[in-house]
Amino acid sequence: MVQTLRALSESRGTGAADELARRAALPEHTWDHLIPEAWFLRIIRELRAMLPPEDAEAVLRRAGALTGAYVRENRIPRVFRLALTLLPAPVAVPLLLRAFRRHAWTFAGSGRFAVEGPTPGVLVLEAAPTCRVHGGAPRSGSYYEAAFETLLALAAPG
Repeated sequence: MVQTLRALSESRGTGAADELARRAALPEHTWDHLIPEAWFLRIIRELRAMLPPEDAEAVLRRAGALTGAYVRENRIPRVFRLALTLLPAPVAVPLLLRAFRRHAWTFAGSGRFAVEGPTPGVLVLEAAPTCRVHGGAPRSGSYYEAAFETLLALAAPG
């Protein structure tokens, strides 16, 4: 959520981010912990109401990349990050995907996350907050795509 406000601020200015926080009825304090899924759902809904679809998805994609970078630097232990960069991708990617599965509740919310098929597998994310149908139209997973791309680059650059 914080990264969504940051991404909107980058593209539209702090006034737009403040307006989004107000419209989503977010509390006025700094969030340094996981937030309720309902807050994230409100911010996504209001972002999509404020901006044309392609602009909202661009903000969500940027927010996903910012989230991936934050997680990489602040939530993945340094020694594990180093190991991922030193190991060959066929070894590093499954290790990282195992970590994704263990912590899926933090990004999938009430949705479902799985890695299916042979290594490296296919990431499956069902009913995650930005992917849910809203107003009859399915929504994109650009937020998650960007977050996963950013994190997977640790194990397999490019």
